[in-house]
Amino acid sequence: MRGLVILCLFAISAFGREYNPVASERGPESISRLPLDVRLDLVKRKCLIPKYKGRTGSEAGAYTMGHFRSRASVDYAVVCHIPARRVQDVLVYSNPNGVWKGEAIERGTFDPAPHVDKCEAEVGIATPKYILDHARAYAPEELEHLPKLDHDGVNVGICEKASVVYYLHEGTWLVLQGAD
Repeated sequence: MRGLVILCLFAISAFGREYNPVASERGPESISRLPLDVRLDLVKRKCLIPKYKGRTGSEAGAYTMGHFRSRASVDYAVVCHIPARRVQDVLVYSNPNGVWKGEAIERGTFDPAPHVDKCEAEVGIATPKYILDHARAYAPEELEHLPKLDHDGVNVGICEKASVVYYLHEGTWLVLQGAD
């Protein structure tokens, strides 16, 4: 009898769990820190922007501002979910000629179904020092092939696992070593 009670309690606690994704999603129009033209383009792309749980009041991880094209540029990296297409992209927006333009630097998939644990991308700034330090620590053979590091890269991590850095060099996004 005692075993039956323990089994019932276990079943109730295991099966009674609610789905608890690592992020909720919101429309880009609600993020006033992004330029208006960037928000409008994200809406046009049907993007939803993750809001990571456990970071009350923090926007960290879903988007960031940095100098991704050059030392003088001001650019934004944004995680974009498109649930209808099961897409999770990382976009970089730049304004070189007075018009904000976005491009996908990483394309991925995710399952928006409520019974599946979501694996969420996060973006951050990879400074030249960060890129160099991580190349020394995790990929010393790549040191001699690194371009001159004179601006930021976009650090993209997924599920708190290893990350990669996207670094723009001569018009091409290079994929460099991030955290291991």
